[in-house]
Amino acid sequence: MIREVAVEAIASITPFAALPRPRLLALDIDGTLLDERGLLRPVVRDAVASVAASGVEIILATGRSPWDGVAEIAADLGLDGPQITMQGALISDPVTRGIRRLRALPPDVYLDAVAFARDLRLDPIATLLDGHRAERVAEDFDGFWLAHDGPGHLVGEPDLAALASETPIRLFLPTGPERHWSVRLAAAERFLGRAAVVWSDLSGIELLALGTNKGEAVTWFAAGRGIGLDEVAAAGDAANDKELLRLAGRSAAMGSATSDVRDAADITVRASDDDGLVDALRWFFPDLADDLGVAPLRAGLSLLA
Repeated sequence: MIREVAVEAIASITPFAALPRPRLLALDIDGTLLDERGLLRPVVRDAVASVAASGVEIILATGRSPWDGVAEIAADLGLDGPQITMQGALISDPVTRGIRRLRALPPDVYLDAVAFARDLRLDPIATLLDGHRAERVAEDFDGFWLAHDGPGHLVGEPDLAALASETPIRLFLPTGPERHWSVRLAAAERFLGRAAVVWSDLSGIELLALGTNKGEAVTWFAAGRGIGLDEVAAAGDAANDKELLRLAGRSAAMGSATSDVRDAADITVRASDDDGLVDALRWFFPDLADDLGVAPLRAGLSLLA
């Protein structure tokens, strides 16, 4: 049963007595670690630092590309190791660009994905190791991960099919909320057993190598560290976090999450705008509760009942 946890009750919740203390903490970025304005709030940063200082390894698990602010966020948190990006398709060091693992779309699947997008009159965006490629970007598309220059910026490509041999990692299909459901169902049917269909929100869907998700990536990373899933704690807020939340020994969904995401987690805490991640960390690490403190409520808001 999912528990919605009031902040004053965090310390009184009986921890999982049968589970060891977490050795690995996996954190989604947008809507979990960062607030709705995209800011890393000081109380959250300090709480994460306290967890790291206690000997827990921390890894970011995001749908972002590695160059989309991941290095800066990792630096703010004092993290200097590999991070999970592109929904788990790439595990790499965002500073040195050293790759730990890469799961690319097979050429035949990629070519079919491009054809699928064209059949539906969508304007797909391919992601390679050095950035994004698109034949055309719809004028009303506001994907945040395209709104920058420098490493990873968008480059025009006359024919996306020509990239099949250049290790494409992801094909993003912008749908908008009005077509999201129908395109998602069509993609799930067409690529059943051939590709993963992943989405973070209703702006579009992503086609990635079969089996790619944050949960699988954290499982792979933890195994390489000799860490069992019962020693993993995780927090997230969106549909692309569900596998991770289900697999982790301890997991928390943010208060902004939809019901299906909440159902995948052990508890639901306050939203990122109310520093709910601090509540989750106090529950994951009861021995640090006094050090982590209590995140203050914003005026006019109430605790989860």
